[in-house]
Amino acid sequence: MTRTYYKSFERENGQEVTVEYSISPYDPGVSYGPAESCYPPEGGEVEIVKVFSDDAPDLAWTDKEDDDWCARIAETHDHSDYADDPDDWRDER
Repeated sequence: MTRTYYKSFERENGQEVTVEYSISPYDPGVSYGPAESCYPPEGGEVEIVKVFSDDAPDLAWTDKEDDDWCARIAETHDHSDYADDPDDWRDER
């Protein structure tokens, strides 16, 4: 199940924009315990869907902005909404 979220950013020129994005659920993996129980982290990929502002319904964005915003979203996104029903997204793998 794909979910979209919104986050505000300020561009280098001072313009405030809202970024609509989707992000895959993040599983931190397990790096301790018996080897057969360990697995690497996975998920957390961010895709920017749309960028807009109060006065512009659809803005273009640069590759640099895409990289910067995706990195900041990946670092700060709260994945707890998937904790309610992890099977809801595990079927997507």
